[in-house]
Amino acid sequence: MYRNILKLFSLLSISVLFSCSSQKNLIYFQGNIPVLKESEGYKLRIYPGDILSINIFTINAEAYPYLAVPADKPSSDNRSPYEKGYVVNEHGEVKLPLIGAILLTGKTINEATQALETKFREYMEDPIVTVKKLNFKVTVLGEVNRPGTYPILNEHATLPEVLGMAGDLTIYGDRTKVRIIREENQQTKDFFLDLTKGETLTADTYFLHPDDIIYIQPLKRRAFQNISPSVTIFTSVITTAVIALTFILTQTK
Repeated sequence: MYRNILKLFSLLSISVLFSCSSQKNLIYFQGNIPVLKESEGYKLRIYPGDILSINIFTINAEAYPYLAVPADKPSSDNRSPYEKGYVVNEHGEVKLPLIGAILLTGKTINEATQALETKFREYMEDPIVTVKKLNFKVTVLGEVNRPGTYPILNEHATLPEVLGMAGDLTIYGDRTKVRIIREENQQTKDFFLDLTKGETLTADTYFLHPDDIIYIQPLKRRAFQNISPSVTIFTSVITTAVIALTFILTQTK
């Protein structure tokens, strides 16, 4: 009888040690992390249906009050970014005052900026153009602290950055099987990666694409955590009783 109780106590001890070792699954990017150059990142391109924020700055902005902003003064336009955006039409063109329609489809943000500056240079002195894609957004679902859809105003968005915006994974989130759902060429692609391993971060998963969906699935033990508090208290009492009984029996042996 004594041996059976001691065996039970040993099993309980092992389970405690196992739960401690599982903490390793909460640590991000263990091991070697690949060095990703900016040139390896996803190149954000412009396509029909996109909404672009286009600002033109120039020294002689007074000559174009409806279009340009003085180079030494910030814009005082209080409209939302979407209200100020230009829609890329079905032909891949954006229609702007002064220069008319310009083809931007397929271009990167830098290429579009250079094309616009070249065109505006025909009408004004030393124009400086900034271009941003306003409909770049990603969605984070599942076991994160703040699930939702997040707009991205930078040209590049990384997976760690977006997970940070979502408040990080909860303790119940499975860090070993993060799913990224992506639309490419009218096809849906799935990527699964292990956040606990640094080498799993590649250019395909580290840099996010517009409309990516990141899904964090719950750990299997999440179901156990949802058991009523009375069951949890009961198991704790049983465990304490077994330990106490084991101690008494070993002392009286």
